Amino acid sequence: MVSAAPTFEDVAGDIAVRLHGACLVAHNLPFDHRMLSNEFERLGTDLGTRVGVDTLSATGSRLTDACTTHGIPFVGAHRALTDAVATAHLFVQIADRCKPGAPLAAPSSHLRCGRVCRREDTAPVHLPDPPLVMYLASRLSHTGVEVAMLQYLEVVGRAVADVHLDREEREFLATLAGQLGLTEAQTAQSHRRFVNDLVAAAVADNEVTDEEYEALVRVASALDVDQAMVDARVHPLRSHALAVMLTAGATVVFTGEHRAYERDELTQMATAMGLEVQTGVSKSTDMVAAADPASNSGKAAKARRYGIPIVDVDDLLRASVGEAMPAHGTGQAALKVITCPDCYSTSAVPATSSATANKRCSECAAIAATTSAAMSDGVPVPPPPPPQGGPGRVPTAGMLAAWRGRSMETLTCGACGGKWERQRVRGRKPVLCKACIRAAQTSASD
Repeated sequence: MVSAAPTFEDVAGDIAVRLHGACLVAHNLPFDHRMLSNEFERLGTDLGTRVGVDTLSATGSRLTDACTTHGIPFVGAHRALTDAVATAHLFVQIADRCKPGAPLAAPSSHLRCGRVCRREDTAPVHLPDPPLVMYLASRLSHTGVEVAMLQYLEVVGRAVADVHLDREEREFLATLAGQLGLTEAQTAQSHRRFVNDLVAAAVADNEVTDEEYEALVRVASALDVDQAMVDARVHPLRSHALAVMLTAGATVVFTGEHRAYERDELTQMATAMGLEVQTGVSKSTDMVAAADPASNSGKAAKARRYGIPIVDVDDLLRASVGEAMPAHGTGQAALKVITCPDCYSTSAVPATSSATANKRCSECAAIAATTSAAMSDGVPVPPPPPPQGGPGRVPTAGMLAAWRGRSMETLTCGACGGKWERQRVRGRKPVLCKACIRAAQTSASD
């Protein structure tokens, strides 16, 4: 849709003219203002403080919900023009409830180019379906959430649309949480709320596909939310009835307190049937015999995670070798998420896989090998990446500030005495600033 559009640098002057002296109105103002500010900062100018009007703060609802409440047509969510027109109509209706804003003092140093790219001037394009997570997130209402948390959740939904939070996105979320006054506990609560609502949207049709399940566990990992919460809610929709054939030598694990038999008695009877009784569930376990097949015990949960059939103890005792018996809660094996500690990309593998939860992706592994070779040759390498705060965890603003302090160093020029900052790297430190180096080079050439 924007492949032929100009870059922000091309139109910065035109945008600045439109913004200067105007009051910025947006639904979730912190996000939109920050996006604009970042673009102007990349060009070396400042957009100024956030002094506009936020219709999200006034309504306490997402844009789609607010428009529905006020009878405003809203078709084509997350299209720039659709969102802008809807926000304008919403503002007209609720202006008296909004906190007053003030005009912006946009930078005036950028040249205008007058280049535009109207939609009607471009050839029709076939738009692919939105990413699954974005589609599910668009159906969330986050009802009953405070405005600051709702503003944060709106951005979380955009950030994890690709089931991945890269380093820049993590820093952005940490900074935004600090600006909104969210504590670390509130940020973690926001992440749990988002995953909970996302799961609710996925199970609303009483079906959880493989694609949906993988997306859910990867989003949970990226936001540092316990995957067990996802598994517990989606398992009933991913399980099916199954007949299990009892074979000699099959391994079985008992769980729960039986109403009539002690555990030792159950073990003796199972051994007499030709079964091998194990004390714990492993990937090689054939079945788990539960006093209550709906049990949420650790053994039962692990069996569901590995896709191991769970049978009723009484059904097991009545069965004979070679006979089939019903299994309960049997479904597709769960997944576990592998996170690259360098770029934070994620992938999902069967829970029975021996792969570790933190493992470099192929690209980062190649980079690490190249860096290691460079270090052995004495070549300076960049400082370590920012903290992740634990597997999949978004770092707090304080953690990032501490990392920046450790990764930067101040140097003093031996000629002019000037100081400058740079990223901390290995190897010999320069004794002259760039200006003095250029002066020395010019003098030598003369």
